[in-house]
Amino acid sequence: MKISTRLSVTFSIIASAIILAFGITVYALFYKYREHNFHERLKERIEITEKIFLEKETFSPDEFEKITNQFLRALPQETEEVIELKEGEMPVFKHRYPEDVREKLVKNDLYVFNYDDVEGISKVFHIKGKDYLVIVTAVDKTGLQFLDYLRNIIILLILIGIPQIFIGSFIIAKRAMLPISKKIDKANSISASSLHQRLNVYNPNDELGKMAIAFNKLLDRLEASFEAQKSFIRNASHEIRNPLTAIMGEAEIAMSKSRTKEEYVESLKTILSGAETLNATVNNLLQLSKVTANEEGIHYEILHFDDFLMEIKESFDFQNPDNKVRITIENTDGGSSFQVRGNRNLLKTAIINIFDNACKFSSNKDVEVVLKKDAQKLMLSVRDQGIGISDKDIEQIKTPFYRGQNAMRIKGSGIGLSLSSKIITLHHGSLEIHSQIDKGTEVIITLPLISTTE
Repeated sequence: MKISTRLSVTFSIIASAIILAFGITVYALFYKYREHNFHERLKERIEITEKIFLEKETFSPDEFEKITNQFLRALPQETEEVIELKEGEMPVFKHRYPEDVREKLVKNDLYVFNYDDVEGISKVFHIKGKDYLVIVTAVDKTGLQFLDYLRNIIILLILIGIPQIFIGSFIIAKRAMLPISKKIDKANSISASSLHQRLNVYNPNDELGKMAIAFNKLLDRLEASFEAQKSFIRNASHEIRNPLTAIMGEAEIAMSKSRTKEEYVESLKTILSGAETLNATVNNLLQLSKVTANEEGIHYEILHFDDFLMEIKESFDFQNPDNKVRITIENTDGGSSFQVRGNRNLLKTAIINIFDNACKFSSNKDVEVVLKKDAQKLMLSVRDQGIGISDKDIEQIKTPFYRGQNAMRIKGSGIGLSLSSKIITLHHGSLEIHSQIDKGTEVIITLPLISTTE
């Protein structure tokens, strides 16, 4: 069932129930009011009847005439009856009453009754040592006619009003849901090839406007993700194709004719260099994919970062024996205070990438590494004396495969810094880059410390 149909049906049922309850309540209240009012009039009539038939000798002529005039203003179809009650005898009634009513007339000093349209009241009076039963009955023609008229009006209004409520609610609900229907049609028309389209926002302060804004923001993120994916595939293909082309080209040249041992060695060195570049690119892509897609499956442990940093330096020395990385640890509290929670392999990859960039883009000049801390975090600063990064490039330098204009001549894939940034972010840290062209670059890594008691 559509939302508009469900809303209109729900509203119609509620509104119809309210109208029905209102009509029944009005009818019931007026019914009680008419009944009470007519019973009061019957009580007045029974008092006048008692005075006319039982106490007429106690009144002066003027008073009796006045009471007589009141008595003559009878109710519609009024009957009066005065019966002397005698012990042990069943009274003989002048008028016919139902059997159950007769029994209660005798037993009750005051009894209000009704049958068919007739309403009556009886009362026992004690006068001069005798008991008299006075009964007055009448028909409230005007009140009953008005009740019938009111009932018919209420039924008519309900029969006319409820269908109009259903029709009106369907029209209102459909008109209210029309903007949503249009937005649904617009959203259905947006595909991967038209992610630039957006929903129209007419009123940003109402629910529909907020929904459209939220959906447009989602489209912004999707479009950025699609563009990043396209760029990633394009750059990854380029970075993989280049070393493959070099390997295949060198192999074809080597196989084109017989060569000397030295020439074959040179060709194999070229092929090995291309293979190493390809291997590094593929490994970085796999690491980047793992960090991006499988964050929940990463194993964390407590690391003493100062010792861990020296371990990383030993691995980097094996990878680049000519490096001039110098490490300084500023610590006055002992080594245990540099504890962090992290994944050993990922952090090692991130920091080695930063060491490698510092050495590669500074032609193996001195690289100053400083490890220090405060109460809540440790800071690792890596400063080189390399070619630097322009202000324009530094804004996008963390994007996969992006390389600065002045770095194109230096071998690399443009993945390492992006991978390092994602790894540090995964560890709830931050990676900042400060650089000036031809004056060097400083990379500052910040990681949260953990308590020694954890």
